[in-house]
Amino acid sequence: MAEKEYLFTLLYRAFLDIRIASYSKDNHTCFVLADIFHTVPLQMNQAENGVQSYADIILWIQKKCEERNCAPWLENANADMAKRL
Repeated sequence: MAEKEYLFTLLYRAFLDIRIASYSKDNHTCFVLADIFHTVPLQMNQAENGVQSYADIILWIQKKCEERNCAPWLENANADMAKRL
């Protein structure tokens, strides 16, 4: 999967899980995912304009997930995306 496609799919997954968590009133999960992913569209625009790379954004997401103790969420999202290929 190309890096740009990966980021779009990861955004889809984050928004889906935010929707699920908000429905079940899991505010912490909603907050953490929204906190990590709210700047990704702007970063993707920068990548499109050559300011940074998509790989840089992926590394940033990985770092943020580790910092926010949601690395298992990212691992699960990656595993689900791998199944779709």
